[in-house]
Amino acid sequence: MLTMMITACESSNKGLSYPVPDNICGIPADKGALESLLDDGDELEQDTGPFSLTEGQFCHMYVDGNDSVVSDGNWHEGGYKLRDLFQDYEVKNLRYFKGGTYASWHRGVATALPCPGVSKEGDVVSVEVKDMRWNEESQALLERLAPSYFDSYKKKLGCQH
Repeated sequence: MLTMMITACESSNKGLSYPVPDNICGIPADKGALESLLDDGDELEQDTGPFSLTEGQFCHMYVDGNDSVVSDGNWHEGGYKLRDLFQDYEVKNLRYFKGGTYASWHRGVATALPCPGVSKEGDVVSVEVKDMRWNEESQALLERLAPSYFDSYKKKLGCQH
């Protein structure tokens, strides 16, 4: 389990009082988008829980003990598509972008990455990033974060496609 605590030397009542990371639990992410998505507070903790990426790792980014941004990876059998994710998962204002490679909604963004031979759990990994306290800017920020983060996720796993 990877747990990182980032605390500030000074604390204020407004804004982020901790250094903003350029990653989500070790996977590179757009620092500017992440800074806007993370909640105001004094302390940031990143927690991956007990599972590795090949087992279906989640990453909680806690600010002052509260969930702020969460990334979740789940493995599926070959042939699984992004649209399959939303068959039993109801979200409002779902928007596909970048040719259907990604989907976004008010508080989240997702993709399905073909990654055969990497995990015994499956051949496709669906990855979601959610802003737990979303606002009107969250969807645009998550869409900005998505391409480079999901590409980095794919590289970290060692997916060939």
